[in-house]
Amino acid sequence: MAVEAMQALGNVSVSAGRIRRVVERVGGERVAEREEAVERYRSLELPKQQMGSLAVDPPEIGVIMMDGGRYQRRDHFGKADRPAGETHWREVKVGCLLSMRGAVFESDPMPELPEWLASSEAVAELAKMAQGQQEGESERPCSATSEEASGEPLFPGPRLISREVVASSADAESFGWQLAARAWQCGFPAAVRQAFVADGAHVNWSIQEKHFSEAVPILDLMHALGYAWAAASAMGGKETYRRWASWIWKGAVAQVIRELEERQREVGAPPPEASPTDPRFLIQRALSYFQFHRGRMRYPEYRRMGLPLTSSQVEATIKQINRRVKGTEKFWAKESSEAVLQLRGDYLSDSDPLRAFWLRHRARQTGVNAYTHTH
Repeated sequence: MAVEAMQALGNVSVSAGRIRRVVERVGGERVAEREEAVERYRSLELPKQQMGSLAVDPPEIGVIMMDGGRYQRRDHFGKADRPAGETHWREVKVGCLLSMRGAVFESDPMPELPEWLASSEAVAELAKMAQGQQEGESERPCSATSEEASGEPLFPGPRLISREVVASSADAESFGWQLAARAWQCGFPAAVRQAFVADGAHVNWSIQEKHFSEAVPILDLMHALGYAWAAASAMGGKETYRRWASWIWKGAVAQVIRELEERQREVGAPPPEASPTDPRFLIQRALSYFQFHRGRMRYPEYRRMGLPLTSSQVEATIKQINRRVKGTEKFWAKESSEAVLQLRGDYLSDSDPLRAFWLRHRARQTGVNAYTHTH
């Protein structure tokens, strides 16, 4: 595709091998710059980390969203010492840093559950996904996970101003520092309001607690409703779900937990061999999920503060990442995948990091100062 694009856009004939080498080299330089930025951030004293960069104006609302995708690694094949059960699939961690703007309300601007959420097919689809997930795994987005499924707004929420994207196959510890360093560069620690929005994967919340403890933690509303739908299907169906969804919307998750506990006592705990569709499994799974995340489900408070309720922005971003790195015919070496992920994140960032990079790159290559524009 890149070969055809170069020919069509620039009338230049370039081989696929040459394009690949350039991408790996440039992406590698950007990865090196990223790591240098992380080390500079880590070397700052804690008060300076909490201030944010003075080189930028902080956003009114700084929203951090995080989720995961997958890609295929070719260096898995042929390894005699690979761990049992390990596959060629590797995880991509993606973070969005969203600068937003919006009102604060004196009271909940939408206290009643929107009707489409009480019967939405999008919620049913999420519930089917939830049934097949194992505890601790990153939760996959589906084709409709937010108000966009119905064309109706959840509430008069904040307006997106700009997006920065961080994407990497690094482990959770390293990725947490990458995301924190980029948030600092964007002035997020000094934002008037901060929020961290994600699904229920444990890795998301370990990063939030370590690097974004000042941000309001918000569990993605659609995933919460998905778990409620799945458990309600084993306890009476639509009316049970409607009641629970209304309680969740109103921040009364304790009432949902109480009903789930009562039902679990009646049916008992699921045996080890229970299938993902076993009612006992669904009830226990929803109960554990709500118990663990209950402090991140104060949705009336979040609406009053003018904060987002869903992680749809990062889920949409993962789809954009996947267009470049995921496919049945795409297999990556570790170094090349990291280079491409970095460049894809740069491409999707509204600040256009590559524009400044090319000026630095040219200066390093030629030894001359880059021209600057005057206005």
